[in-house]
Amino acid sequence: MTPESTMNCGNDLLVDFPTSRRQGQIFTVESTPSTSTSKEQSTPPFPSFKKVRFSEVADMTHVDFPSSSELHQRWYTADDKTRFKRILARDVRRMISIVSSTPGECLSTEVLEACLGIEIFLSRDLAQRTREKRARHMIGVLNESGRQGRSERIDDERLSRVSEKTSRWARDRAFELAVGYWELFQEMKE
Repeated sequence: MTPESTMNCGNDLLVDFPTSRRQGQIFTVESTPSTSTSKEQSTPPFPSFKKVRFSEVADMTHVDFPSSSELHQRWYTADDKTRFKRILARDVRRMISIVSSTPGECLSTEVLEACLGIEIFLSRDLAQRTREKRARHMIGVLNESGRQGRSERIDDERLSRVSEKTSRWARDRAFELAVGYWELFQEMKE
């Protein structure tokens, strides 16, 4: 494959994820080394699942590294990140004040929604335990990866199991939070 033949395929995708759901249809894009064709297939109207098809061959397009001005326009600056941290700290302080001074049954839906995503920051103890568990997870995965590298025997499945085991707490916590919020919102609707 010549560089010229790959340069014209910037919009060719191996997988088509439509931006809007098309009732009763899925679209797949089959990619071959020389062309890409779109093929429509019928599926039952419900449930509508996206189908993914992988190809053994993929075209690669060379993209020049962006200039510093382009990078500056695309990514958050250090000032942006500092501002985000200040906003997060302000929101956490405000929510701690509201939650600690309001009985649980009197908390509004808006207050509970404002707590979504910042729950671990509402308690120093919970934040500390979360940091420790994340550190143990990273150490566990890195230790297993290092062990495999030293033995020169790579076992992706074992690494995946170690990661799954050491991050189980996060999945359990996310599930409990989702159930808790769902139950609270259901009670508030009644």
